[in-house]
This record gives sequence, C-alpha cells and structure tokens, in this order.
Amino acid sequence: MDPLRLLGLFTFEVSGGESPARIYPMSLSEAPRTAKWPYLLADIVLVAVAATVASKAAPVWTWREIALVGGLTGLGAWIFIQPFAKDHEAAVKLFEQVNLASATERLGALDRAAQQITAATAQWQEIQALSSKTVNTAGTIAGQIAAEAKGFSEFLSRSNDGEKATLRLEVEKLRRSEKESLQVVLHLMDHCFALFQAAVASGQPQLIQQLGHYRNACIDVTRRVGLLPFEAQPGEAFDPERHEVADGAEAIPGALVGRTVAWGYTFQGVGIRRIQVALQSAPATEAAAEPPAA
Repeated sequence: MDPLRLLGLFTFEVSGGESPARIYPMSLSEAPRTAKWPYLLADIVLVAVAATVASKAAPVWTWREIALVGGLTGLGAWIFIQPFAKDHEAAVKLFEQVNLASATERLGALDRAAQQITAATAQWQEIQALSSKTVNTAGTIAGQIAAEAKGFSEFLSRSNDGEKATLRLEVEKLRRSEKESLQVVLHLMDHCFALFQAAVASGQPQLIQQLGHYRNACIDVTRRVGLLPFEAQPGEAFDPERHEVADGAEAIPGALVGRTVAWGYTFQGVGIRRIQVALQSAPATEAAAEPPAA
C-alpha cells in the first residue's frame, strides 16, 4: 500500500514523458486494513504449544510449567489483538488527519474571508474617498454656480439700470421733441389766426372766405393729434381760468371781453394755454356818473 494513500493526498503518475500527468484523488473516508492471517497463525501456533505443554505436564504443575503455559497464552493473546490495535490506531490517525484537513480548509476559508473583508474594506475606503471628492467637487461647483448667478444678477441689474437710464433719456428726448413740436404748431396756429384776423380787417369777402377755409383745414389737422384751439366771444364775462389779458394788465372785476387776440389751446383734453383777449373799454356815461374826486 502506498503511504501517500494513507495521508489522503494525491498520487501523481507520469508515463513516457509525453502524456499529461494523471491525478488520482485518494479518499479519506476509509482506513487501510491490516492483514490478520499472520497474527492468527502465530496465535494458533503459540496456543498449540501451550496446549502441548499442558498435556505433557504432571498432574501437579511446577512453577516453570505454569510460567511457560501462561507466557505462551499471553503472547498468543497479545499477538491476536495486534491487528485490531493497528486498525484502531490507523482509524484514529485517519480521523485526526481528516479533522486536520477540515480545520486547514476552514482556516483557508477564514483566510480567504479575511482577504475578502480586507479587499472590501479597501474598496469602501476608496469609495469613501471618491465620495468625499465628489462632495467637495459638488460644493465647489455649487459655489461657482452661486458666484456666476450673483455675477449674472449684477450684470442684469446693471443692464436694466443702463436700459432704464437709456429709456429715460429717450423719453426725455421724446418729451422735449414733443414739446418743441407742439410749440412750433402753436406758433403756426397763432400765425394762421393772425392771418385770418388780418383778412377780416381787410373787409374783402373772397379773401376772408379763402383764409377761413385755410384756418378750418389747419384746425382739422391739429385736432387729429389732440390739439384743439378755442376763442372767446366778444361781450362775454372775463374768466381768469379761461382768459388772459394780452398786454399783461390786470383785469378788473366784471370786465368784458372785447376781442380775441390769440387762441387758447387744449392738448389731449388738458389746457396748455389760456385765450389771450383784449378787454372792452368802460362807457363814457359810466365815467360821468362817477363822483368827482375831492
């Protein structure tokens, strides 16, 4: 019997040098058996010798005969139990080897588990480091986004302020231009009114009619943009809210309008200039009725 089979190892047999090695796994479940027939034969011989000695001895045995028979019998018994003792010893060794192999395998499994735990711990540490880097990067990106958002808000605010200032300037320019244009239109309308008054003063009906049509056309044109002229009627009472003395004199209470010197105007429903008028002179009878001064 190959001793390697007793240890439960593997026997390697290589033949010819060209064919691959063949591996024979050895089982650890069965222990090798000891051949018992040599021991039984020796035991039978010893027992037979002891029986022969006992049969030839006198009825009263001497101590030598007792010692010989007892020694042969004991030696036979010892030889008889030797194969069983060897089998038991082999079984015990096999059991120990099996347990040792199982313990070694378990220790190997524990070693592999420890290696796996170590690898997993290293991986978790790497993951934690990557997570920390990711969190730091995210914080940096968030800070950059916040800074960019703040800068963009400031840029929009400056842009809005610049646009508001530009629009305000443009509105002021438009208002100034509108005011200047309105002043030009007012001057043109004043000249139109003066021209019609001169035609009336000339007493020529045809000229009065032509300039009247021209005046009405100018009034229609200015009405489209919201500018509306109006004049006072002779003899109506002087109203400071609607009338204004042309020469800048103060009007006495109860004064009457004599004639219209220049139109008054409303622009889009808002009065922008009062009617410039000339007052009627006081009658001579009223002047004579006044008591003489002391």
